[in-house]
Amino acid sequence: MIFTNARIIFPDAIRGHLDVVVRDRKIVDICAPASRSDETIDLHGNFLAPGFIDVHLHGGNGHDAMEANAEAFRAICDYHASGGTTSLLLTTATAPFAEILLALTQIGKLREEIPQIAGAHVEGPFISRDQAGAQNPEFICEASAELIGCLLEHRDVIKRITIAPETKGALPAIKEFSAAGIVVSGGHSNAWEEDARAALENGMRSVTHTFNCMSSSRRRGTKRVAGLLEFALSEPKIRCELIAEEHHVSAAMMKLVYCAKGVRGISLVSDATAGAGREKMYREKRSLFSWRQRYFGRKRIAFDRSRANDDPQRRSAFT
Repeated sequence: MIFTNARIIFPDAIRGHLDVVVRDRKIVDICAPASRSDETIDLHGNFLAPGFIDVHLHGGNGHDAMEANAEAFRAICDYHASGGTTSLLLTTATAPFAEILLALTQIGKLREEIPQIAGAHVEGPFISRDQAGAQNPEFICEASAELIGCLLEHRDVIKRITIAPETKGALPAIKEFSAAGIVVSGGHSNAWEEDARAALENGMRSVTHTFNCMSSSRRRGTKRVAGLLEFALSEPKIRCELIAEEHHVSAAMMKLVYCAKGVRGISLVSDATAGAGREKMYREKRSLFSWRQRYFGRKRIAFDRSRANDDPQRRSAFT
């Protein structure tokens, strides 16, 4: 397949008068235009960009990753492909531990059938009750050796895990997951500066949905001490997830993280839920809780996620 007559987005420029050659779902060449064939697709001057990679995504189009079945996974991937996401990490929620393990098992089994699935992001249950956000506090737990071992049995599937650095058992967990090649992201955390630094020293290299559900500077004695937010912004080794749709984070705050981290220090994420693509869900007078209630049986679970590239108003369900 050859894409021609496009404005191609490169890291440093937008260029035209080039063909993009694709074979077996991979870009194999970018070259000067050649003679057209039956495999040539004329893009009529539209933009052509690499597919988006979303490392934090719970669901879409009425389905959640915790459903743990092929129908749900395909619906999620198909919906996000419509917005340009070609690779993603299906993200689990803080839920009964057996349900998290089931989701990881199914992701492992089905990722060969569904090529957009690059693996899993485990968000919780090793997080702070004070910063639970939309995660269900009933299922928050300590990072015990037994639970860490259960998750490490899925090390080939888990690419990323969110942990609150200050919680009991967090530092050994961070060290083990990092040693297994899993990216550890601090999040849903009430950490002080020293907690965050200890996590960094043990392998933490990211923070989850920057500004949301994380500690910021607080007074201790006569001075102010950084929280996870300020530590992440100031530490070059930390990459910051950012939900850049102006519903979770204002434009000024986005500019702040950009000035602190630069392009290569930010991972744009959607953190989309089942409500993404279902604009009617928040226009109707019905509770968004019901989408996860069907899996976890608790009305207190809400959606605080959204997707920037969605529907006429370019947003999804959010609280």
